[in-house]
Amino acid sequence: MKKTLLSLFTIFGLAMTSQTLTQANHAPMDGFKYELFQCDTNSITSGASGAGATWNFTSLATTTAAIANYTTAVASNTTYAAADISISASAMDIAYYKSSAADLKYYGGDVSFGFVSGNVIYSNPAIYATYPMGLNASVTSTPSGSISVFGNNGVIGGTVTALADGTGTLNIDAPGAAAGTTLKSFTNVTRVKTTENLSGNINVGLPITYTISRVNYDYYSPTASRAALLTISNSTIILNALTGPTVNVTKAITVQNNYNVVSINENKINNIQLSVFPNPAINSINFTTTSAEATNVVAYDISGKAVCSEAIESGKAKINTSNFTSGIYMYRVVGKYNQVLTTGKFTVSK
Repeated sequence: MKKTLLSLFTIFGLAMTSQTLTQANHAPMDGFKYELFQCDTNSITSGASGAGATWNFTSLATTTAAIANYTTAVASNTTYAAADISISASAMDIAYYKSSAADLKYYGGDVSFGFVSGNVIYSNPAIYATYPMGLNASVTSTPSGSISVFGNNGVIGGTVTALADGTGTLNIDAPGAAAGTTLKSFTNVTRVKTTENLSGNINVGLPITYTISRVNYDYYSPTASRAALLTISNSTIILNALTGPTVNVTKAITVQNNYNVVSINENKINNIQLSVFPNPAINSINFTTTSAEATNVVAYDISGKAVCSEAIESGKAKINTSNFTSGIYMYRVVGKYNQVLTTGKFTVSK
């Protein structure tokens, strides 16, 4: 996605409140879909920081002229070999991530900083969350890599700091509705402030140096969505050509609303016939179905991380569980349009 944000977590041995972001409730997971509604304005501020804040954005009116539908899937781009998840709205709007119980790493993709759009490949990733991420938790990383703008190549690097700077209640209207008509109130919100200070150079016929400063405020409700319910973004870009300094500054506020989130259970067809055996499994588990729509079965561990994906051929698929640790796993059977046909769980016992 054309922005750099997000956050994550671990749930073992830790007592966490509903406002704490973890890998299990926040990290991007294969099969999730969500909509982003655009609302451009220069009159909105991010609101208070700290505990017990109330953020009221019910006066915002989103536009149906700028809607992006994002899909999260297992990453398959060899350019971003270290990433395991991609988030995309189109072939020109893809971002690449890798999550663990400790953090969320961003490896690049298609980016937009104000009026500058291009592609970033981070050999040293940015870290956008540390887990578990409660109030005042923060992480600073030093991403570096290459950038391409309009076919011209250069370098990029700098610092990224993600800070959970507030918790409280978010009031907002349903996206696409008239302001003040469909109030939504989320009482367990954690706000993450992500500060990026990046710089580098690029040759567009003549060498140009640049600096990019951006601050994102992302409002997350762990029980409502893995993606931010609201994002406020402010960017400043300074270009300095060697022909004598030329400075262009862009200040933009972008509000994105996407709590119409489609979970892995959305569009699920519960009446397809599916047999799963043996369960508990030791070395392998079989899936058989009469559904002509079924194309793949994906297995997840209890943190929500995809651990295996197998094609369903002639109504059959087998997952090798010999390297799985003992425990409970979830599965999804998906169709050719990535719709979820059915879900369930199985146990591996060694």
